[in-house]
Amino acid sequence: LCRFPIPTCGASVWAITPEERAKHDKQFETLSPVLGYISGEQARKFFLQSGLPASVLAEIWNLADMDSDGKMDKVEFSIAMKLIKLKLQGRNLPSALPVVMKQTTRLHMSAPFHFAHMHSRSPVIALNCT
Repeated sequence: LCRFPIPTCGASVWAITPEERAKHDKQFETLSPVLGYISGEQARKFFLQSGLPASVLAEIWNLADMDSDGKMDKVEFSIAMKLIKLKLQGRNLPSALPVVMKQTTRLHMSAPFHFAHMHSRSPVIALNCT
């Protein structure tokens, strides 16, 4: 049975909670972003503190750097941090970024949550919790 705001079915493991997002945002700010971005080198140094091998962090980077511009904004950083956390917990990395990760981070960018700010092209996810 799914209950809001946190679904209890399989997709929820990939969702970034508001609490995680707030923590990630604070961590992002400690890296002194320039014009809302941190460099690949800044991210690399920070992510290496996780203890994960550089090869795994490269996979995480490729998933999280959604626009492949070689730098990270808060959303991409939050996605990377969530993937690092899940990998440290023993979960395999997905082959492609789960849609729910893209949505939850975009939706949490502006609190309080307003449906009016969603674009008409935003995909809708139906959670099958049976």
